[in-house]
Amino acid sequence: MKKYLLSLAVILSSVLLTACDDNDNGKNIYSVPVTKGAYVICSGNVWGGIQGSLTYIDYATGTASQNQFAAKNGRSLGSTPNNAIVYGDKMYIAVTDDNTIEVVNAKTLASIKQIKLTQLIDNVIGVSPRCITAADGIIYVSTYGASNYDWGTYTTSGNGYVAAIDTLTFSLKDTYTVGSYPEGLAVSGNYLVVANSDYSAVTKASLSVINLSTKEVETVTNAQITNPTAVAIAGSDIYVLDMGNYYDVAGGIRKVTSADNVTTLLDCTNATFVGTKIYASNCVYGQNTDGFIVYDISTGSKKNYDSGVSKFFYPNVVTADPITGNIFVASYSENQDTPNNPSYTTNGYVVEYDANGTKLKEYNCGVGPNAIVFNMGYEEIEY
Repeated sequence: MKKYLLSLAVILSSVLLTACDDNDNGKNIYSVPVTKGAYVICSGNVWGGIQGSLTYIDYATGTASQNQFAAKNGRSLGSTPNNAIVYGDKMYIAVTDDNTIEVVNAKTLASIKQIKLTQLIDNVIGVSPRCITAADGIIYVSTYGASNYDWGTYTTSGNGYVAAIDTLTFSLKDTYTVGSYPEGLAVSGNYLVVANSDYSAVTKASLSVINLSTKEVETVTNAQITNPTAVAIAGSDIYVLDMGNYYDVAGGIRKVTSADNVTTLLDCTNATFVGTKIYASNCVYGQNTDGFIVYDISTGSKKNYDSGVSKFFYPNVVTADPITGNIFVASYSENQDTPNNPSYTTNGYVVEYDANGTKLKEYNCGVGPNAIVFNMGYEEIEY
């Protein structure tokens, strides 16, 4: 149920790149970015024996098709797929309970490689991959690794790791030791920032700032960093999604200028960065929500939107297509046996809105939707 954030630099570069050529008719041919659909990664339910799945939302037909990974590859996506990114012509999916990274063709979903991290690395570092980011031909994967939680004392021990994997050879390039129970990560230039959640124990929560040139790791702690699950980088600032402690510390977006300068910009429990905007919802533990939030970090403006549905039952994802601006909210469905509660064993749903927050369409998806990535490419137009 962890959320993810995308590096602003990665998003902006994918949107702004265009090219033009002259054709034989004297007209310019422009290559423009387009989005053809959205992939919904669904975690399933490991305790209920429900495997993870992938739902594809096709923009052209306005329909959603479930179990598309299994339909293409003849096997399950695995147990608890947690996070995914599209990088180049491949999609990388972290499958937590199978200790694998599933590499597929980003257009066809055909499996290219199943990276078994416990074989690529070892039986400690390669355990429980959580989140992925990428830069310069390398994917960076956070793993729980040697992190342990003591349910008797509600404390943690051990630490997690980040694995750097070459996207051409799928070989291991490097590993980095980070904090307890690492989740989201973001890269900018020579620096990689990792959110160490400490599994909400609130005793060792931190950020790890890795200098990729020197391999030095700096640990950043602050009283307001209690349960970080995702990060994004904008200039010299780090933006952190912190889930709070589900008790007296509210979840929100923290802006980290330095270890001694951390401010809360927005109360929320999940969020995604797209461009300069934060798409979020505030679903406090034990409650549901009937709306979502858009916050612009460039202006500091915040707008609340009504969902247009009766309510969301623990929305796991609020994000936006970086090209069209359409907003997508993925949620659990209502538990029919215990109304006003989420069902963790039945299919969830995704609601699509336009950039102004007007509801457009609702789609069914698999059990436990927890990440959405977009099928983006380029089309040529004449001008």
